[in-house]
Amino acid sequence: MPHFRKILVAAAWPYVNGSLHLGHVAGLLPADIIARYHRQHGDDVLFVSGSDCHGTPILNTAEKEGVSPQVIAERYHQEAVDMLINRLGFSYSLYTKTMGDFHKSVAQTLFQEIYDNDCMVAKEEDQFFCAYCNRFLPDRFIEGTCPNCGATGARGDQCDSCSKLHDAKDLLQPTCKICNNTPVLRRSKHLYFRLPLFQDRLDAWMLTVADGWRENAITTTRSALLDQGLKDRPVTRDLSWGIPVPVEGFREKCIYVWFEAVMGYFSCSREYSVLQNTPEAWRDWWENDQAIHYYVHGKDNIPFHTIIWPAMLMALNLHLPDKIISSEYLNFEGLKFSKSKGIAIWLPEALAKFDPEAIRFYLTLNGPETKDVSFRWNDFRERVNADLIGTLGNFWQRTFAMITQNFDAIPSLQDYPADNHGTTLLQKAATTFEIVSQAIEQGNLRTALSEVLDLAKAGNIYLNQREPWKMAKTNRNHAGISLAVCAAIGDALRRLVAPFIPQPIERLNSYLGTTDLTWRFAPYHLGGKQIIPPSVLIRKIEKETIKEEIDKMQRADSD
Repeated sequence: MPHFRKILVAAAWPYVNGSLHLGHVAGLLPADIIARYHRQHGDDVLFVSGSDCHGTPILNTAEKEGVSPQVIAERYHQEAVDMLINRLGFSYSLYTKTMGDFHKSVAQTLFQEIYDNDCMVAKEEDQFFCAYCNRFLPDRFIEGTCPNCGATGARGDQCDSCSKLHDAKDLLQPTCKICNNTPVLRRSKHLYFRLPLFQDRLDAWMLTVADGWRENAITTTRSALLDQGLKDRPVTRDLSWGIPVPVEGFREKCIYVWFEAVMGYFSCSREYSVLQNTPEAWRDWWENDQAIHYYVHGKDNIPFHTIIWPAMLMALNLHLPDKIISSEYLNFEGLKFSKSKGIAIWLPEALAKFDPEAIRFYLTLNGPETKDVSFRWNDFRERVNADLIGTLGNFWQRTFAMITQNFDAIPSLQDYPADNHGTTLLQKAATTFEIVSQAIEQGNLRTALSEVLDLAKAGNIYLNQREPWKMAKTNRNHAGISLAVCAAIGDALRRLVAPFIPQPIERLNSYLGTTDLTWRFAPYHLGGKQIIPPSVLIRKIEKETIKEEIDKMQRADSD
């Protein structure tokens, strides 16, 4: 496996029209795990994202509150920074926002370049206008029945149920989301991105990279390319809130948000380079064929990342996506998380009651990788208490507590060579690094975390069979061998699980006296170290706390 690769991890930009919920976190968390893993691996990681400040949901919220969209966007941007970075520990290289001057400048430059490369065409076409609101409606201000699958509540540009893109004019029974009246069609002139120009190149490109994509991304993209065929897509809108179009004749319009927001991955990379006083460093990721680009998002964002953004990158001659890590939906006790419908576990409330590691652990082990899954309160408590604490935390706690009780320092395998059973366990640990590496790089994070837990279970079995707490009184060598093996396994687990739950690992590191988290099996690393007596690494989730949440949910259900 090559070392010191250039890795770009591009996480979806959440709309900042309200607080984030656990459904958002489930889709974003894989990005942080992948970024942390690659850093441990010695790779040069650029992890970029930010807040999408120009989405129409922000306009909706602003109108309801009677304030400017800037006020809403800034409020929830700051909350997102606090929740994602300060609390959940996301290790972004840079988390920025689309209403910043740097992004605005880069987005306008890219837009102009795509236009100059003859990849846009002006068209005067019908666009929905609401006579009651006296405005042209952005696609996400329109709702109706999907023309592809027949689902109700489809947005004007895409259906959440089937993930297919469509033109707003094709919606059945369209209504204005602001006033619930039926809009009418009026003529308006806009610029369109000439997607059909890239059909053949996208077909060929997808065949070379799809083995690094999740299945839902492959299915959705093939359907769009092969079954539906690509059509010109509008890239301007009659809006006042957004980035002004730089092209003459269209300056009174704004760049369509879906076209502008994906540019954020590139603008954020350039902004980071400038902030690091290396303004040209972005080229090492974006003009480098050997770089590896991960895109992490929910399945509703698949077409934007596998068709529209790659076509834009082709027009700009920049590096194309390599791996598409697209999550399915996280439901809440069987119902789909929905910010607009108020069905959610809001992140500020969740982090007020539960530790970040509990949330990160459960959303990975129960992650919506290949199908929709449900967040269930009782299962959350059971998995955290039984697997995270009972299996993993318990192994560390027992191992290092017994060492401090019976030895002045951690027994070394050099002084206490492993027995046959211990050697087999150490070999399993070495193999686990290879298995987990492959799983993470393919986006199979549930598998990766399950393999780590499997090693912890094997360590607990070895510890129970060897009984060093008893043998330390009668056979010190036997106890030394047992605890030397367990310390090596504990160190392996520390490195393996660090991308998933970094907060407890920081606490563990502090009393082990190490900060080395290099992605390698290092069975002699802890030998001879004097350690501080271990404290509680991970807090148990009490039954009463979960009962409070279930009661609150039931009360809301009955209202």
